[in-house]
Amino acid sequence: MHPVPLETFPAVLSGAIESSGLSLEQLQRKLADEGVRVSLSTLSYWRRGRTRPERPESLRAVEAIEEVLNLPHGYLTGLLGPRKPRGRWVARGGIVHPHDELWDNTSGLSSVLLELGEADPGEVTYLQIHDQHHLDHQGRDFRTRVRMLLRSEVDGLGSLVVLHRAEDTDRALPTLSSAVGCAIGRVRDIPSCRFTAGEILLDRQLNTGQTAVIEFEVHWFGATRSVRYVRTSRRPVRDYLVEVNFHPSRLPAQCFAFTQTGADAREIRAETLDVGRYGGVHTSIQGAGLPIVGIRWTW
Repeated sequence: MHPVPLETFPAVLSGAIESSGLSLEQLQRKLADEGVRVSLSTLSYWRRGRTRPERPESLRAVEAIEEVLNLPHGYLTGLLGPRKPRGRWVARGGIVHPHDELWDNTSGLSSVLLELGEADPGEVTYLQIHDQHHLDHQGRDFRTRVRMLLRSEVDGLGSLVVLHRAEDTDRALPTLSSAVGCAIGRVRDIPSCRFTAGEILLDRQLNTGQTAVIEFEVHWFGATRSVRYVRTSRRPVRDYLVEVNFHPSRLPAQCFAFTQTGADAREIRAETLDVGRYGGVHTSIQGAGLPIVGIRWTW
């Protein structure tokens, strides 16, 4: 007696796509014709079971897929089971925070992340992140050099999505450039919440346990003197180092490192930082599990 294979969402979706004779690109175009935008990587992840649709936009996309593939209404969505609880959840490596807990405004963000195929937080571990932030001679945000050591927790990880947010007073949204060990893929501006979302293409696909080192630059367009630099992370970073480099002609009066547990939480002062003779300060944190870490200064 042969066991009857269980119907699962990825198995049924994959079988329906094969039966239709459509490629993923053709399926994506048909969905776009219906006003539904889903990235190829997201469709591939769903088909292979690497991620599952849960957000409202994703569930609407699944309903559209049912129509395109001539499946009974509710057939695919019925295979998904109950949604995971909203809010923080635990993945390998610690608690994962939802975007709307970490930012005060995420209007328009979810649809862009869906388009770019944001990796599930459980798919990648950030072993080390080093931010080197520079201000110009007027004390305005100028550029940030970002270096990351990451490890894939799945087979076939080929890209990441990074977010950088402008201040209310900035002249323009930040831009990305100068990648090392990777390439800058699609970039989307989200003026409604002042984010730039960028796709980082790794130089090779990573299998489970493999690591990669990448570097890229963020260019800022500050219009007024800056007062802080902050990194916000959905999940803990094993080893985080941030440097802030001031122009010699515009040094701050005082600097201190701080952490926060969320966008609305008060800043917790971690340590006072002495500005070095060349205008630099830094702080590092290892495995603390705090989603927001930064340096603040006064002029």
